[in-house]
Amino acid sequence: MPNVFLESDMVTASSLDHFENNLVLARLVDRQWESKFGIEGAKIGDTCRLRRHNNFTVSTGNAFSPQNIEEASRTLSIDTPLHVDFIVDNADMSMTFDRAEERYFKPAARSLANRVDLEIARLYRRVSNFVGTYNTAPTALTDFSSCRARLSQFGVPEEDRHFVLDPITGNAAVVAMSALFASQQKIASQYTSGKMGRNVLGADWDESQNIAAHTSGADADETDITVRTAPASGATTINLQGYTASTTNALREGDIFTIAGVNAVNSITGEDLGILRQFVVTSNMDADASGNIDSVPIDPPVTSSGPRRTVSALPAVNDAVTHVTLGASVVANQPLYFHKHWAALAIAPEPAVRGVHASAMKSDPDNGGIGMRYTMWWDGDTNQFKVRFDILIGLLAQLPEFCLRIGTT
Repeated sequence: MPNVFLESDMVTASSLDHFENNLVLARLVDRQWESKFGIEGAKIGDTCRLRRHNNFTVSTGNAFSPQNIEEASRTLSIDTPLHVDFIVDNADMSMTFDRAEERYFKPAARSLANRVDLEIARLYRRVSNFVGTYNTAPTALTDFSSCRARLSQFGVPEEDRHFVLDPITGNAAVVAMSALFASQQKIASQYTSGKMGRNVLGADWDESQNIAAHTSGADADETDITVRTAPASGATTINLQGYTASTTNALREGDIFTIAGVNAVNSITGEDLGILRQFVVTSNMDADASGNIDSVPIDPPVTSSGPRRTVSALPAVNDAVTHVTLGASVVANQPLYFHKHWAALAIAPEPAVRGVHASAMKSDPDNGGIGMRYTMWWDGDTNQFKVRFDILIGLLAQLPEFCLRIGTT
């Protein structure tokens, strides 16, 4: 009987199919950049600079009023190698392809796909928009319809929107909308599948067990926090005060807060939306011996004028700060509602390896060049065969304002 593990092209092609079929979040984000990294194998450190869309201010009257174009970009880097490694005993080398596929190749591909989805879900830490109440499960239609309204307020395109919920929140959505008016076909589909399905509230709905959970800061239950010094327009950090002295991780990456009197604005017109601007903390921060946390990194920047305006007014000293992710070290899932362009993903294979028993790199040119590498070799020290599947990924929250987090437990 032939050794199926030596059939490197067959093994890699089959595993790549299983990998693609198990992706959820990865199917719903921006993948147009994969082709930029080629299909012959990428290298760690390869980059692609993604320009952000330009915003312009509008002038009135007949006079020509030129304005500077503020080019902005973010960098997508292929910098995260992911792989599954295992050992195959000599006795298993003679099994049929179907058996080897079920026992080894499919589980390896499934694990890689789940890890890619988890990496995307963890990008919630770059998302400042939040709807609902932290650590409180949604129970009504408005808990979900308000997600659509919030992104529309910020000028996010209506098409290509998606809910991706953890299974518990997905069940809550079905229950919340089960008694509402809908077509018989949709009701029947929701009843038989237990899921919301396609084109409900203007979005497609999916579930993923890989939705990430957030742990709020160790001092995020404080209610007397204020701004310590007023930031300048365009600032990407802010100084806060009122925390418990010398608290480690008083704020954690992914925490969200608002500032009294600092409203959000429409990203195109710059008009005040009448709702507080939410800011996300982008790094873990400790409180000093005086209870201050200086240079808290935040997104979006605090910009009060110009085409990239984000706030109606700049924060002032002693303005009250309110935690949206309220509670000390409280863990809660972070289901997402987003437009596909909120995140950019590139999945590329590493080049095939020479001098081993079997190695192949397969890519799918019809799917942007997504690829995988398979390698198998014999270890003479242990008299065992070693196998690994490799991919390289690049991941970027390119437009975090095109996404929001949904309050749940």
